Amino acid sequence: MIKNLSIRNLLLIERIDLDFSNGLCVLTGETGAGKSMIIDSLNLISGGRMKSSSKPRNGKLTTITALVEVDDNSNIKKDLLDLGIESDKELLIRRTINSEGKSKSFINDSLVSLSILKKLSTDILEIHSQFSEQGLLDSSTHIETLDDYGKYKNELERLKNLWVSRKISKEQLEELQKEFTNNDSKKEKLEYDLNELKLLDPKEKEFEELSKKRLILKNSAKISENLSNVVNNFYQEDPPGIITLLSGNIRILSKVSELLDPESKKMINNLESLYLEINEISEYFSKLADEDFDPRSLDMIEEKIESYKKISKKHNVNFNELPKLYDIIKAKIQSTFDIEKKINDLQSDFEEKERAYVLQSQKLSDLRREFAKKLDHNINQELPQLKLENAVFKTFFEDGAPSEKGFDNIIFKIKTNINSQMDTIKNISSGGELCRIALAIKVIAEEKNNVTMIFDEVDSGIGGAVSSAVGERLRKLGENKQVLVVTHSPQVAAFGHDHFIVKKTNNPDQTSISVSKLNHDEKINEIARMLSGKNISKEAIDAAKKLMFI
Repeated sequence: MIKNLSIRNLLLIERIDLDFSNGLCVLTGETGAGKSMIIDSLNLISGGRMKSSSKPRNGKLTTITALVEVDDNSNIKKDLLDLGIESDKELLIRRTINSEGKSKSFINDSLVSLSILKKLSTDILEIHSQFSEQGLLDSSTHIETLDDYGKYKNELERLKNLWVSRKISKEQLEELQKEFTNNDSKKEKLEYDLNELKLLDPKEKEFEELSKKRLILKNSAKISENLSNVVNNFYQEDPPGIITLLSGNIRILSKVSELLDPESKKMINNLESLYLEINEISEYFSKLADEDFDPRSLDMIEEKIESYKKISKKHNVNFNELPKLYDIIKAKIQSTFDIEKKINDLQSDFEEKERAYVLQSQKLSDLRREFAKKLDHNINQELPQLKLENAVFKTFFEDGAPSEKGFDNIIFKIKTNINSQMDTIKNISSGGELCRIALAIKVIAEEKNNVTMIFDEVDSGIGGAVSSAVGERLRKLGENKQVLVVTHSPQVAAFGHDHFIVKKTNNPDQTSISVSKLNHDEKINEIARMLSGKNISKEAIDAAKKLMFI
């Protein structure tokens, strides 16, 4: 519900502040008084375009501000939460437009785009007029109107939950399929790298060992010559080698050991230990000297070292990290097979959720068709009383893209003459007819309490009893929501809960527009003026009271 509307510098309006209540609010005034400017301001605050002729001049700034009550509007609160905008029971919407036509929109002082303002405004107000792009002229809203009328809220909620579940499952599946495609394109390379590592068969610290062996093999001739000399020094007999000399000395000392003091015996034992250690050393160098320093071994080691360097550089890792890299690549290849299994599982899950969604969509579609027949019947019963006796209303079903509302695309069509063809509501030429058609639909179908409805030219081309019928239905609609109507009909105005009059004041220097709320007596006089013109007679006063059931 719009609680307050503030307008600054909009054409002839310099400054207007309006406080609105719930129920039916009527705005009246003489032709050309500026009532359409109030509608223009509401259209701007809901994200509509500003006419080029309405742009402010002399460097002024057009500002439209609305204080909206959103306490019971869950859709608005959810949208604001998604936008990160804090909200309470009230919402402050502001739009500014400069003389160049540049616009800024604010919600609770947070700057928002015009598209966001338009989206949010659909849950705040509907403007029904010949030139409005809102409400029933927008066929995308027709499914909501039918669903408001239908008694299947629980089925709608179930479908929405199934849609969300299906959507999440589909996103997970597509994400995993994308990952699999990326991995699959890399799989051949991974398998090549793995095979390369498998042939290398890297082991921890092997590179250092190979480097040492290479160094030895490169100097094998010199090493062999020197090792041969060392071994000879250990074992030769003439002159005697180290082993021969030590063993001879130990034999000589053993003959007199029993005759020596303890310290000397200890030294003999040390010599024996030294003999054993030197013997082990000699055997080591003997074996080393016996090794085959085959040049082909050097070639193999060189080749393996080069493989180590090449693969390490390729993967930008240390030589000692290659054994771990083998396990990593192997795990990546294995993960590709794991993803395939996950994809199969997710595919089954998505198909199950898709079946549940399709079944629920079909069930809901059947319910919609059932209630569409009732809606068509009740609206067609309503139309003759609004001087649309030749009009026929019908709900059409088309296949649409899947959404949280199912597969149905709902379009309301109407014909206003017996021999004409059914057509969409937006193609009906008469502004007054459009408003009355919208009124008939809303009176029958609308149950929401949180959308303000604005009707302009609803009384165009009608009068008398038909105008009274329109007024009755507007008041009935206003029992559940806020309804604003711009009217020239005293019969319609008489049904208003609140009444505002729009006046134009012509001064030599300036023409201005003002809006004021009427009290009870002022309302009687205004309705009397609408009945009789400028000269208000007693008969007009009596007729006004009669219209107001006084």
